[in-house]
This record gives sequence, C-alpha cells and structure tokens, in this order.
Amino acid sequence: MDMAEVVMNPVRQRIIQFLMVHDKGTVKEIKSKLSDVPTPSLYRHVKILAENSVIVVAEENRIRGTVESVYQLSPNALAVEDEDGMAVQVSLMSICTAFAKYFASGHADPRKDMLMLSSCTLMLTDDEFGTFLKEINEIAVKYISKESSEGGCPRQVTLISSPCQ
Repeated sequence: MDMAEVVMNPVRQRIIQFLMVHDKGTVKEIKSKLSDVPTPSLYRHVKILAENSVIVVAEENRIRGTVESVYQLSPNALAVEDEDGMAVQVSLMSICTAFAKYFASGHADPRKDMLMLSSCTLMLTDDEFGTFLKEINEIAVKYISKESSEGGCPRQVTLISSPCQ
C-alpha cells in the first residue's frame, strides 16, 4: 500500500486529524471522538498507520497487566515529496470515489446532507494567503475539538488550493 492510499482513507484521515489536534492519544481516546467507527475497525486502521510509520508509539501505559499504547504522529509522516503530482492526483481520486459511493448508495440526499461545493478565486499575496489559511485552520480546529453532539454525523470538509493557469 503506498502512502497516498494509507493516508487518504477517511477513517485514517480522522485518526490523523485527532492526533494533529490532541498531539497524543490512545485508541480509547480516539474512539471517544470517532464513536461511529467500530472498535475492531479502529484498531485495524491504527495498525495500518503504525505499520506505515505515519504514527508512532509515544509512550506505553501499564494497566492491570496489559499495555496501552499512546500514539502520536511521526514527525515526518506527512511530509510528501510530490514533484510529479501523483499524491495530489490520488487524493483527488479519493475525493471523487467518495462522491461516487455517496451518489451510488441509493440514499443520497444532497439537500438534507447539506452537500456543498464552492469555488472562488482569491487575489492575495503569499502573506495574505498564509493568514487566510491560518484563519481557516483556527475555525476547523475549533470544530474538530468540539465534543460530538447527539445526532452528530461525520462530515468531510476538503479545502484545495491550486494556482490559476
């Protein structure tokens, strides 16, 4: 499995997101935020991330004769050399696949599900664009860190920036 396949899985993206926000976490702590993911599936995804060195064991807690691993992101896990754009293309294909599955499910209701696609062109300096991205990140972190509400469901939000040709 190549790195793009490893990190583009939606559940694994959510695990990575948890660790980006919380720095460290046990599977139990991650499960508390990803309550819709079955526990065996969560362990399988954590194992895949660990086997591919995306996450590492930061520490271990001994609890009644068992060892609980505390995970964190590997320092260079998300540094991707992508001169030919293949990782970006795989990421875009993953997004397309998610939409195809959604619409093929027979339960697609874009209005009810608040499906949204928005695109705009910004005329900003690099510094202004950096500030824009920082502000978006601050908003995202606010909601990523929010406790799950009754009736809450996972929603994938993707921000893509590309140069205009």
